[in-house]
Amino acid sequence: MMTEKRVERLEIEALGPKGDGIARLSNGETVFVGRAAAGDVVDARVNKNKQGILRGDIRGIVTPSLDRIEAPCPHYQECGGCQLQHITPAVYQDWTQETVLSALAARDVVPETMLPPVLIPEHTRRRANWVALTQKDKVYLGYNQQRAHSIVDINECLVLHPRLNEIKDGLKPYLKRLLRDSRRANIFVQLCDDLCEVVITGELASRRGEMDLAVMEAVADMAQALGLARVSWREKERHTPQVMIAPQPFKKRFGVLEVDMPPQSFIQPSAEGETALVQGVMQALEKFVQKKKPRMADLFAGSGCFAGHMAAIGAVDAYEFDDEAIDNVSRAAGGKGIQAYKRNLFERPLTVDELNVYGAVVFDPPRAGAKEQAATLAGSKVPLVVGVSCNPRSFARDAETLINGGYVLKTLQIVDQFVYSAHLEVIGTFIRP
Repeated sequence: MMTEKRVERLEIEALGPKGDGIARLSNGETVFVGRAAAGDVVDARVNKNKQGILRGDIRGIVTPSLDRIEAPCPHYQECGGCQLQHITPAVYQDWTQETVLSALAARDVVPETMLPPVLIPEHTRRRANWVALTQKDKVYLGYNQQRAHSIVDINECLVLHPRLNEIKDGLKPYLKRLLRDSRRANIFVQLCDDLCEVVITGELASRRGEMDLAVMEAVADMAQALGLARVSWREKERHTPQVMIAPQPFKKRFGVLEVDMPPQSFIQPSAEGETALVQGVMQALEKFVQKKKPRMADLFAGSGCFAGHMAAIGAVDAYEFDDEAIDNVSRAAGGKGIQAYKRNLFERPLTVDELNVYGAVVFDPPRAGAKEQAATLAGSKVPLVVGVSCNPRSFARDAETLINGGYVLKTLQIVDQFVYSAHLEVIGTFIRP
């Protein structure tokens, strides 16, 4: 619950790592101001949240910063999807690098070489989470309003792949038939190569809020009209989605692998971002391995995004905790030089002895990072380690562990595939001298 609401005149000193402007009250307390630019002077309503953090919502811009521009998206002021459309492209790019380097510097981590960043453009995001609400004859479909629960019923999203914007336009008449009136639902839409899936989370329009003939007919009509390869449903977020209709097999190609993908499987948020990450990993591996054809490990392998490409230069052991993901990789890997193993690397990381059989290791953990696995890697003799991360702070912690174990961070590259947001990805190459 927010307390101490008051309006303050603030001068924005800098942009923080989450994209908020940083200002200070007369008593020295720090305020984080959304949608601000360094150099702005603003009147902001200041609230202290339940964690004790002061946040400011701009009520008026007294003096705009030279870094400030008009946001290219007409929904930006309302929508909570993007955070950084209001600053110049040059300032935005500088901020991405400063954010990553600051996270590393906090751990005394300095890469020998910063590779040119990869900046993924607009209209490439291939997944979306929309909020839907039907009220009588009206269907609202969009994103939550910034710091609020109202739905911004957008006409077109600037960051989404054009196919998703087309699908959004076509969904509404079918959602009217599918969803229970006046109840919010979540609509997840994802492109996977040439396929598209929809996952509905919420109560259906049937008498018991479950699948019945009328619901299934609406789903079939929707899939046919919009060219959907699969539609799934679950009543609550904690439930496993049930496939309602799947006119086409839902598979994803990763190098030599063609993997079955369960509903709402994780893939990189853009095809261009996936390509950039794979290229970054493979360039590091190929430069090192040359003609050696080493045995390699892919840790936190997911559905095989890296393993499928790594198999082109050597044998790969892929480790992943998710049952369905690793089973699907195993089925797709037959005769392709990939062995798949189920393992919880947080609770049971590969030991030093297990790691020492590999010529190279790739790890791509969730946002929490690979703290436990980095500790055993630091004690290993693996000549090359490539780390991929969607969280510069946890990457910096793991990099510090590897460096303290004798590794050198040779190169670092930023991949910004969440354009206009505070989310950044990095690829780091570590060698043992």
